[in-house]
Amino acid sequence: MLRVVLSPRLVALWQRVGLGAKMALIVVVGTIALVALFLYLGTAALNENIQVTLHERVILAQTSARHIDYVLTNIESVLPEVARAISPADSAALDETLARARQRLDLYTTQVIFLDRAGRALAAHPPLTTPIAFTQFASVNAVLGGQDFAVSRFARLPQSNGSAAIAGTPVRDATGAIVGALFIRIDLTSPTTRVFTDPIGLGESGYLDLIDLGGTILVSTRRERIGIQSDHEATLAAMIRDHRTAVSTCHDCHSASAPTIPRREVLAFAPLERAQWGVAVRQSEDEVFASIHQLQIRIFALMAIMLAGALMLVYLTTRSIITPVQALTAATQRIAASDLDTPLESQGEDEIGALARSFDAMRVRLKQSITEIETWNSELDARVQERTAECQQAAAEIRELYEAVRQKERARRELLNRVFSAQEEERKRISRELHDETCQVLTGLAYALDDAADTLSLNDLKPQLERMHELVTTALAEIHRIILDLRPTMLDHLGLLPALRWYAEARLNDPGIRFTLRETGEPRRLPPGVETALFRVIQEAINNIARHSRATRAEFTLEFAPTQVQVWITDNGKGFDAATVFGGRDQRRGLGLLGMQERMSAIGGRVEIQSQPGDGTAVQLTAPIADGG
Repeated sequence: MLRVVLSPRLVALWQRVGLGAKMALIVVVGTIALVALFLYLGTAALNENIQVTLHERVILAQTSARHIDYVLTNIESVLPEVARAISPADSAALDETLARARQRLDLYTTQVIFLDRAGRALAAHPPLTTPIAFTQFASVNAVLGGQDFAVSRFARLPQSNGSAAIAGTPVRDATGAIVGALFIRIDLTSPTTRVFTDPIGLGESGYLDLIDLGGTILVSTRRERIGIQSDHEATLAAMIRDHRTAVSTCHDCHSASAPTIPRREVLAFAPLERAQWGVAVRQSEDEVFASIHQLQIRIFALMAIMLAGALMLVYLTTRSIITPVQALTAATQRIAASDLDTPLESQGEDEIGALARSFDAMRVRLKQSITEIETWNSELDARVQERTAECQQAAAEIRELYEAVRQKERARRELLNRVFSAQEEERKRISRELHDETCQVLTGLAYALDDAADTLSLNDLKPQLERMHELVTTALAEIHRIILDLRPTMLDHLGLLPALRWYAEARLNDPGIRFTLRETGEPRRLPPGVETALFRVIQEAINNIARHSRATRAEFTLEFAPTQVQVWITDNGKGFDAATVFGGRDQRRGLGLLGMQERMSAIGGRVEIQSQPGDGTAVQLTAPIADGG
């Protein structure tokens, strides 16, 4: 460590210098701040240059991809014209047409092939020397299936120079029916795709790959890579399918031909639009970022020089300040350890000396205050104990009140369950009495009126009897409706879903409201209390739709889960202001909705209602099923 030796005179002078003058030397902190700012700006500039460089790689990949798209677009525009000129029945004319097509497409192809409807090669120019099973290619099947244009993946074909792919279009007869397909063998090493024969912007280590959806390299600026499987094939295939561009750094150790020591590379990828291919641009990271690395070294060297100078200034400054500060620290530690009898030593005439004298005065006053604080503490302890006892008593009372409220809530729910049960039992009783007594009497009266009308011959009396019979029949039908409203027997015998379907048909068909009733999960019989509560709540919702909604369509969805049942009820009616209804300003409808909530609360369920004027209404019911129903 560097040791600074000062004369006693300088030390005394330094001690008389104000603390502000000493701290002025801390201006080096500003230097460090400038270094930090310089580092930040330099790093930001480096990152920006890196992003620009990476973006240039992406632009190169996109430019190459657009060029190949242009070639494929030209092929796609020419092939249908040639296909319309083909006459499969005339073999001589077919050969001549293929020869002309080969000459017309000379820039892109090395061979033109006509396939029949079964995918067999009927003619080719130049002729095929080896039979090829063209139906193995998905592009052939797609074209024969009606696709207007298709391009294959990498294909190992006879008479190929290593990079092979085929593109084709259907051949149709005069009626438009597909009679075959016209395919060409694409020459990816043609001068028209000179991005692979005469690339620019790749440097010494860069190269381009054209990759198909299977990850196979169709053509490359490095001919030895043609036909091999590209590394990252799964990732590149996903980007081809999703039409995504990307740029990142990787290394070239994924392939078997990679050198022993992996080399970092920059990989930029851009998919084609006209085929499921993509262009990958790869270049050594050292070559791509060479200028950036040089700039980075210069920035760090300059930063190191500035930082070293700043640290030297900081050391000289803190060395002169830290000693008296350490003495004050030791004194404060003694005070913290309850040593209030040892006075502080004088630290000179500067601000630190004044601070030491202030500390010593504080020590004296603190010693005097401790005695007073101890007296106050004893009084405070007594008051705290008194307040604690009061708080504990209040907490006990609050717990008792809370438990009482919980018991009252349980009692209220139990009472509500009993009220609903008694209501349902009373409805059953009234329904049975109406069915067994009143209906029987009215039915007998109707038969008696029929007999009287048949036996009496008085012309004046018979119409009256018939009118009386109609009134009895109407009353009987109305009583049947009341019986079913009181307690539909279908709910007891068949369950919730049939009862809901019957009730919805009875209430919604007359107003002309179309409805759908769907169930999901595993529909089953529910506990009687749950079935009754759900039926009554949905019944109220159906009545509201029929009476108030002016809807034309309603939907009911029941979802059966192992531990609960959820019901969604929606309509496209006029809706209502939920805040007005629940706020009590619409008491008639508010009581109905309150009844729905009470019924669901009685079985431990809940109701959620959402509605706005003009937006229809949505009701969600949730009912738990004990032990999975």
